[in-house]
Amino acid sequence: MYFLLAGIALLSTILSLFWLKDRIESPVLARIAFSEPVARLAVVAAVFIVLGFLLMLSEFLTHGSA
Repeated sequence: MYFLLAGIALLSTILSLFWLKDRIESPVLARIAFSEPVARLAVVAAVFIVLGFLLMLSEFLTHGSA
């Protein structure tokens, strides 16, 4: 559950950065938003979401069958 929430929070922060970049039209924010570390953080966020979902699914299946 915590992996899922951490992934959602991280991805929403990255999406907020892109929204803010478009809203303010700042070249500094554009450089930050399109940088490689932000892209890597987006991948980490997606992995956290998938991992959190799989952990919740496995917990549901093990407790649901008992």
